Amino acid sequence: MADDDTTGLPPNVLNILKTASEEILNKQDGYCFTVDNSSTDDANDTFSYDAAEMAEFTNFDMIGEEDDNLESFNHLITDKNHEDLTGDRKVLKILLEQGIGQVVPENYVVFIHYIAYISNLQEPFDVTYIQGRRPKRFTLGNGELLPGLEIGIKTMTTGENARFIIKPELAYREFGCPPRIPPNATILFDVHLVSFLSPESILTFDRENRDPNLFNKNLIQVKKLHLEANEQFKLKNIEKAIFKYNRALELLHLAGCKNDNEEIEMMKYLNKLYTNLSLCYLKQCAFNKVCRMGIEAMKYSERFSKRSAKLFFNWGKALRLLKDFTEAKKKTQIALKLEPQNETIHNEIHKLEKDKEFHHNIELITFKDDNNPD
Repeated sequence: MADDDTTGLPPNVLNILKTASEEILNKQDGYCFTVDNSSTDDANDTFSYDAAEMAEFTNFDMIGEEDDNLESFNHLITDKNHEDLTGDRKVLKILLEQGIGQVVPENYVVFIHYIAYISNLQEPFDVTYIQGRRPKRFTLGNGELLPGLEIGIKTMTTGENARFIIKPELAYREFGCPPRIPPNATILFDVHLVSFLSPESILTFDRENRDPNLFNKNLIQVKKLHLEANEQFKLKNIEKAIFKYNRALELLHLAGCKNDNEEIEMMKYLNKLYTNLSLCYLKQCAFNKVCRMGIEAMKYSERFSKRSAKLFFNWGKALRLLKDFTEAKKKTQIALKLEPQNETIHNEIHKLEKDKEFHHNIELITFKDDNNPD
């Protein structure tokens, strides 16, 4: 690594970069897409994602207007929506949803999901959600992650969703990762931190994971937490209900499944938990979190969630209250299609049309006033 590449970087960034560089030299199969140095698969397998699966994660927000002529992802950055993690704008963080508890300590094992984009391309180059429903596991401090991504993850708390914009110096550098990642590419990661464990706890976790009855044992705990959360909700203790629902979610995500029957059971309970959480967040007027529950439900438990009128109703109502009337109509119409006789859904559609008309009239009045001379 040339000395002029790291001038001015903080010591903690330099340490991460040094460790990562050593790993790249020692393990040439690392730092491509899943960034999993333990992989022994042929390099060509890295690019075998199904086009239809990748299209599901296409995000046109990743590209700006044609005449913007901005640096990579600058159109996503405002003066107040981001944090400069390195002091030289090589890693920027945009918080999408707050987590709970402490930030990830040094050398802990993290369980994450992420979607990764190259600048000015709307299709991601890596999506953990289509590599199996279990989150990806990485150990901090030993070069398993891109330096910039590790810097970002070390600022996260459990359950947090964050976006990291990483300059080439702390990503794939001047080499890139052909054929999908060009040299000197700025990378964007949307990251969900599912959980993290200490080096000591991970030994117990790995031992328990070898238990053939692990899923059933976890499912018993999930059902218990689910019932306890329901009771707290009935008592109007929404915060306590949210905590227990989220704990149940974490258990399911970490347990994974070994066969089709376990996967069906897992998705069934994931759907229940995401739907109940969407209602809890709706009660708290946390409308963006309601939408997040809908998005995650469609990633993790689509088989059941796509038939959940309650989930789409809550999602649509949250979007209406966020004044995103177009998307609100789409979600509410799905709910109506699933339960065409549901009077509550019909009432929500009526409210949606009234709100849409009201805001349209306000916009007309505002536009008219703006164009009248003083």
